[in-house]
Amino acid sequence: VDDSSGSIGRRYARTDEIGVAFGITVDFDTVNKTPHTATLRDRDSMTQIRAEVTELPGLVRDLANGSVTWAEVESKYPVFGGQETVKKE
Repeated sequence: VDDSSGSIGRRYARTDEIGVAFGITVDFDTVNKTPHTATLRDRDSMTQIRAEVTELPGLVRDLANGSVTWAEVESKYPVFGGQETVKKE
């Protein structure tokens, strides 16, 4: 958990530097929308997808053990382009 100050880009850079392969980000859309979703970011491609929170542990497990590729994940889930909600409702 990175709860330090700074922009999200700086947080991504810090985790990339220490070798975190996949990062989950909980944002306002996670809290405000149903079903609850969060983003999953791939360090190597720096792309993100949005998936239901309940699916994320299995996705990270499968990516980490090599039973699924990031390309397969990207083909199944929407690529994240930006959050829609800017504050908690």
